[in-house]
Order: sequence, then C-alpha cells, then structure tokens
Amino acid sequence: MRVVRRTRTGAAAFRAAAAVAAGAWMLTGCAAETGARDGGVAPSLSPPVHASPLWPQYEPPRPLGTGEPLPAYRPYPAVPIEVPVSGLRGMPVKTLLEKDPNVPQLVRAALSNCPGTRCGLRSPVLRDLTGDGSDELVVAFDEPSASLTLVQVYRASGRTVRPVLITWGQLGLTGETFGHDLVITATGHDGRFTTRYRWNGTVMAPGSPQDEPRPPGGRGGTTPVPPSTTNPPAAVPPTRTSR
Repeated sequence: MRVVRRTRTGAAAFRAAAAVAAGAWMLTGCAAETGARDGGVAPSLSPPVHASPLWPQYEPPRPLGTGEPLPAYRPYPAVPIEVPVSGLRGMPVKTLLEKDPNVPQLVRAALSNCPGTRCGLRSPVLRDLTGDGSDELVVAFDEPSASLTLVQVYRASGRTVRPVLITWGQLGLTGETFGHDLVITATGHDGRFTTRYRWNGTVMAPGSPQDEPRPPGGRGGTTPVPPSTTNPPAAVPPTRTSR
C-alpha cells in the first residue's frame, strides 16, 4: 500500500511541474509576440503655451458703425478733356495725365519721356470698380527719381471724366481687384503694406481693416468705412531728398 501511494504522489507532482512549465512558456511566447519591452523612463510633459497680452487693459478705438454718419468726400476736379465715343477704352492715357489738374508737376515732367525706354507709364487697365457695369480706367506711373509709384483711377460720366482715386506708394507697387474692390500692395524697407479701396459713391475710399473682401459680383461684405477725413487722398507725394 505504501508503494502505491508514493507512485501516485510522484505522478501528481510531475503533472503539476509540467503544467507550471507550460504556463511559463506560454507567457514567454505571448510577450515575444506582442513585442513588449522596457522603454525606459517616460518623457515629461510640457505645460501648454498660453497667450500673454502686452497691454491687457487696453481697449482699441471702436470703428464707425453702420448707424453713425460717414464723413463726406469731395470729388476731384474733372479733367478738361472730352471722353471719346468709345469711352475710356479709347482715351489716350498720356494726354489724360497731361491735362489732369490733379496730377503733380513731378509726373507731368516725367511724361516727356513717353513713349520711350525711360517712360514709367504702365499699360492702362479697365475694371469695373463701382459696380455700375461700366469699366473704370486704372493708370499707374513709376517715378524712379522719387522712388514712388502713382496710381489713379478715372471714372467717366457721359463725356466727362474725373479721377476717383489718387494714391502714391512705394516704387514697384502692385495691384489686383477683388470683386469691385481695388487692392494695392507695396513692399519697401518698412515691410509690406496692403490697402483695399472701395467705391463709396463719390471716390474710392480706403476700407477699414474690419472690412471683409466682397465676393466676385460686388455683393456681400460689410459696409465700407472711409477714414475720418473730409478730403480725398492727397495727389502730391511727400517731399523726398534726392540722392
């Protein structure tokens, strides 16, 4: 009887040891298949970055609202020249600038180089900037001696023509239209500046920074807000010292 008990006890111990060994092998195999490994110490997390205003108590000036009266603009004097039957498309640009009383003497003198290789007059562009279905005439003149570019927009009313925008910018400025808005971009030593001009019924006035671009067709967008002045943009460039 004692011999039989020892044999059963030995067999049971053998089966238990085999089960433990099989379980250990299975755990090892699973660890190898899943690729589990020690990656070391977990990296520390950085706190999120928050904005820190320079002037937390400052309140910017409130722009003119739609319910407030807008400053009135004076129209530019008309050019003593008759618009041809073909409209502004047939208008000789050099003659237009020469007869325009709004054009400064600086440009009048430089027009003597036109036509020619030293002529700073760019090709005229026709675009509808007032939304009335008729094209306005966009004229640009580069004046290297003053490092300036003159941009003028002319509008015809019957046989009469007058400028609705006169603006100066850094020499080599560029322009584009967005809907009926005119966008002028100038790049110089002080950086890049972009101004959007919009027809206000009298002249092309600079829009406020809050104005959204109008989609093609001239519909939508916010109400145009001209600057707080009763005079249109100056037609005389700032005085520069010749080098």
